[in-house]
Amino acid sequence: MARFLANWEVESDMIVPAGTPFVRYDHPASTYTVFLRNIPSSRSYDLTFISMQLVFDASALFEAKDIGERLAKEFLDYLAFATNLKVRLRTLLQIYGWEPGTGMREGLIYSRAKAQDDAPYEVLDNVILETIGMLQAHPISRRLRRALKWFSNGIAARSPDDQFAYFWFVIELVAQLIKEPAPVPDKCPTCKSPLYCENCAATPLHRPYPKQAIEQLFSRYVNDEPEKGCQLATDARNMLMHGEEVASIEAKLEIEFPNLVNIIGRLAWVSLLNQFVPALLNKKPSFLQTSQYVYTNLRGMAHIQTAFVPNFTNPDPAHFPDFKFSIVESPARDPQAVPPPTPAQDGPKPEGP
Repeated sequence: MARFLANWEVESDMIVPAGTPFVRYDHPASTYTVFLRNIPSSRSYDLTFISMQLVFDASALFEAKDIGERLAKEFLDYLAFATNLKVRLRTLLQIYGWEPGTGMREGLIYSRAKAQDDAPYEVLDNVILETIGMLQAHPISRRLRRALKWFSNGIAARSPDDQFAYFWFVIELVAQLIKEPAPVPDKCPTCKSPLYCENCAATPLHRPYPKQAIEQLFSRYVNDEPEKGCQLATDARNMLMHGEEVASIEAKLEIEFPNLVNIIGRLAWVSLLNQFVPALLNKKPSFLQTSQYVYTNLRGMAHIQTAFVPNFTNPDPAHFPDFKFSIVESPARDPQAVPPPTPAQDGPKPEGP
């Protein structure tokens, strides 16, 4: 194993006390060492950023990013728990080999992320506002209002696992709104047939449990293999809520997690839309639709070799080699040539997407 240092920019509601150049934390099992320091003039509107250097072990330079990110997030999760204050990883700036000695060092440097979408869209017009008026013309239940809030949070969240959780809350709430009142049987977990009691010579029935209500929602709004889709999404939800990492979920379920988030986001939207159908009958609302809820960013990475003498007791980024590079789009695109998300007009179609 080799030693590496990763230099991160961290969004934080806490800073190092004035007059203290940095603070250092050593993991009890020597898994990593963390240095935290303030960034001069780092406050931007309501955001504050601090600088974090993480020293850790990895088998190779190109594996160091994933390992370092996992360890950095672990430390920040503990920091948030201990302080009850916001702190989250934002931008990885450099990774350097951090073995003792002088001479040439291998490293990776990163450009700042550039959003891979065409926002902002010029879509705030009277047509959208009139659609909102149609939706609000009829009162809705508190449960549906709550579902709208979770959906909005899901769109705004930047982490795919956070987005999945928010969209799943929508599905759970809407499932309770639309579940069939008729009693249902429990099913065999293997063949899915209704379970039969030999002593009673009958199949026990009960009101749909939350899981069965979600199955009914998938059956109503998913046209392509709803049972398979429900099982896959439920498995992912259970694994996520029981502490599995996204990479582990992807490996076990053989899926790309962002693709699953986009599917669940779409289902959440369709489920909500169907609750407004009575209010939209004989009207012509206009909705924007998207095929991707997960945010993607474009970043550049350069593999370098450079000579500098590290300060192992105080790895201040101000004394790192000053490499800079940027990403340039070519040819330049005409913003007017980029269409906004496709509007859905002439009213919603009930049921599935």
